[in-house]
Amino acid sequence: MKNQSDAGLEARLTAPLEIMLASFAPIGIEGRDLVRRSFTGAPQHQPSGAAIPMDPERNQARLVASGWIARGAMLNDGRRQIIGLSLPGDVIVASGSVDADLLVWALTDVVTVDATAFWTTLSEPGAQASPLREAWRRCRTAERLRMARQVVRLGRLNAYERTAHLLLELHERQVRLGTARGGALHLPLTQDVLADILGLSAVHMNRTLQQLRRNVLVDYRTGRTLLQDLPGLVQAANLSAVCGPLIPPL
Repeated sequence: MKNQSDAGLEARLTAPLEIMLASFAPIGIEGRDLVRRSFTGAPQHQPSGAAIPMDPERNQARLVASGWIARGAMLNDGRRQIIGLSLPGDVIVASGSVDADLLVWALTDVVTVDATAFWTTLSEPGAQASPLREAWRRCRTAERLRMARQVVRLGRLNAYERTAHLLLELHERQVRLGTARGGALHLPLTQDVLADILGLSAVHMNRTLQQLRRNVLVDYRTGRTLLQDLPGLVQAANLSAVCGPLIPPL
């Protein structure tokens, strides 16, 4: 039987996941308890820049309890492309058949915990429907939509549109977590990292942020960024409601 300190630790580690899931659909007390019971391993701490240890052979999954993680590829000449960001509450999976060649590394100091049991339980085919399973299904659908958005960003949008759209997407995710208020969001990403996400040079990235600032749309500062005009950013992103960001009510 778990003591109170162990139960409290599990609750703190899974809090972002619980909040995010509940933003998609109510999970109830039973769902919350199942989430907390699914994470029993000791948390792992990784410093900024470190690789996140994963085991593709057993489709290992890890929950991001705190910090930001990147997934992407490194080219032979040192250039890199970040294809996805994992924030607190996200579950990352190492799949030998899908993305074993991708790098996964910490963009900030991070804490992760083994989520393999949770992933396996919620991914079982034919399992009985439940509020938690429905919330997880919607969460996974949103993750697939983010991947589609990244393809559209890199393939069809210009630098100004890409940047506006990425910032709106990050705002949407943090609103779900309850960490964004009044257009202010936590953004611990340097301009170099933003450039690697958006497929831009560092110089082009800097010029684009300056243009957004001149247009009084974004006040960018590493660590904390203010989206000054959300409707204006939606217009700048130039995407339809289907592919574009869906901003929850503030």
